[in-house]
Amino acid sequence: MSETSAAEHCAAQVRHYDYARYFAAVFAPPEIRRALMALYAFNLELASTRERVSEPLIGEMRLQWWRDTVEGIFAGAVRNHAVAEEIAAVARNFDVPRASLDALIDARSFDLSDVPPEDMATFRRYVAATAGELSALAAGICGGGRETAAEAGTVWGLAGMLRAVPFHASGGQVRLPMDLLRRAGLRTDDVLSGRKRERVAEAIAPLIAETRERLGRLKRDAGKIDRAVRPAVAYAGTAGLYLDRLHRRGGDVFDAGAEPSRPSVQLRTLRTAVTGKL
Repeated sequence: MSETSAAEHCAAQVRHYDYARYFAAVFAPPEIRRALMALYAFNLELASTRERVSEPLIGEMRLQWWRDTVEGIFAGAVRNHAVAEEIAAVARNFDVPRASLDALIDARSFDLSDVPPEDMATFRRYVAATAGELSALAAGICGGGRETAAEAGTVWGLAGMLRAVPFHASGGQVRLPMDLLRRAGLRTDDVLSGRKRERVAEAIAPLIAETRERLGRLKRDAGKIDRAVRPAVAYAGTAGLYLDRLHRRGGDVFDAGAEPSRPSVQLRTLRTAVTGKL
């Protein structure tokens, strides 16, 4: 596949399946934008593993294929795969550590299990290892520091896990912490079936509150985000749009009306890209 075709493939995948990150990356210079699209396309390959396989063992084989692919990239052998070709260029041109790519792969093994995270601590670690690490890598590509970006990505990921509750349930998974469900007297079947929506809202209230508090702290501490790093994190502020809409719907994550519109996501991202304020 030609370099142009590989780059176009990655951008098209990100635009279709990860629009918030895509729109933020548009504000980066061309070469950095291309690298971000490759990174996000790589993440999509990993994050979609569960949906692409019929059983966990096959999912592990798919993740192992990506581990072997990354090993080959750093050994100078690149597989004939659009995303592999583009992520190889990112690793070469932006000094992306192999350990960071391996960590993104390893974190996705958790997706293959039907067992929910046992507690909030486990849940936080998973989000930090996926969405947080991805944003930190993106910030490095943009030439900025990891710490603020990692927190921005983690906040976005926490909100994203709430947004994804109906999607996960449709696939037979519950990704909410079990300690929160138990306190509300809920079983995983209650979430999978969409029953007891008010009780589910009660159960996840602490998670919503933590996400909102972390977003507020991030806004205060980050201040004005450096211009170079904005394409890597500008989308994170849109987590607040979802939290506000979710609040107006009583914390019901099954209410489709909590999802922000695309124009509102674009406007909030544009504001951050221009002003640096989340």
